[in-house]
Amino acid sequence: MSSRMSQPWVSHLLLTVLLLLCRYASAVKLHKPRSEVLSLLGEQEGRLYFGNCEQSSEQSPCVFAIDESYNQEPTQCAVTSLEGKPWWMGVLETPAYITKITLLNIDQLYRSHPDALRAVTIMAGDDVCFRYESDESFVKRSFPCDTVADQIVIRSRMDSAALTLCDVTVYGAPIRFRGVVDDAGPLRVQSCQQSSVSGNGYCENAFDGDANSNHNARPCAVTIDEATPWMSARLEIPSLVTEIKIFNRADCCGDGLNQFLLTLDNRVCADYEGATFESKSFSCLYFGSRLRIKSKKNRAISVCEMQVLGYPMELPRDAKFKALGCYKDNHKDRDLGQLTSSILMSHEKCYSICKRLGLKYFGVQGGAHCWGGSTYGKHGKVDEKKCSIPCEDNEKQRCGGSIFNNIFEVL
Repeated sequence: MSSRMSQPWVSHLLLTVLLLLCRYASAVKLHKPRSEVLSLLGEQEGRLYFGNCEQSSEQSPCVFAIDESYNQEPTQCAVTSLEGKPWWMGVLETPAYITKITLLNIDQLYRSHPDALRAVTIMAGDDVCFRYESDESFVKRSFPCDTVADQIVIRSRMDSAALTLCDVTVYGAPIRFRGVVDDAGPLRVQSCQQSSVSGNGYCENAFDGDANSNHNARPCAVTIDEATPWMSARLEIPSLVTEIKIFNRADCCGDGLNQFLLTLDNRVCADYEGATFESKSFSCLYFGSRLRIKSKKNRAISVCEMQVLGYPMELPRDAKFKALGCYKDNHKDRDLGQLTSSILMSHEKCYSICKRLGLKYFGVQGGAHCWGGSTYGKHGKVDEKKCSIPCEDNEKQRCGGSIFNNIFEVL
């Protein structure tokens, strides 16, 4: 199983813990053209690698689907038992913008059970990438996704079938997190819910920045007495959460928080059974967006404040320019007529220069050159592989080829 990473996005220790604990995932759908998202991320589409996997049952281990071997014999593929709605799940080495997922099926000569891939739902985190259904089995097929997540789930909808996966290949680009070299900062909550409300004990009170523990002086979030009451909140941006601090009610009723589950996107951060506390911090090294505290008792819970620390995902901002593709140039008849710079180039630098000059299109070439013009494409579009030279000022970006331009439109 590969342990490659395209680039570090968090400290080695933090990443190691994340990979050991990750089980369920958050996801966010990006409703932008794929080329635009990749450009905003400063990345090219590439292969993403898995850190671990699970499956519903095991005739052959789940890791055979991610070992970079393309052997289609049953003993070399991940295979479940014959069962209802079998599934396979893999956790990526790092949360990523996922563009497509390619599945390699078992060689049909070896098939002895109904093929679970004839009716399958492919998910990235919480989002459905594709629902596939056919009377015929496929050998190899790619499915589009365009979602940010850290987990892939292949789930059959068949009531009696065996799931066989000889290879699961995921393509996309890793995402970044703000400030991972600094201490974790407070994460903002977008909305909240609770199982019930007692008086003025609305869930918003738990996220107003006031940790006063006297409910009569300043309202806390409070439920009624009921079976296993709960409160939940959704973060403004999916984030790598590191710590959750809970402030209990002090004027009364604090024992409502001595038996509870604290989860982030269904992953258990804390299974607490202990003494009543005034405030307590819980480690929670997961990527996600949905927090939930649920009592194990049939008694009201009171949360005066909940503070969430971590690193928010950097969502692509509104585009300032749009990638158009790789285009051939000619030394004697330039596609873009104006050479504007040949020093330490990046997409953003070339954009700034050409926008200032009032040029509609700009192209980067040879890793260092910025060209601009009012038209483009006179020599034709070529395969993206022709534009593979890293930019001198940002090696994560590609700045054309020896005589090929990565061309962009100024928006």
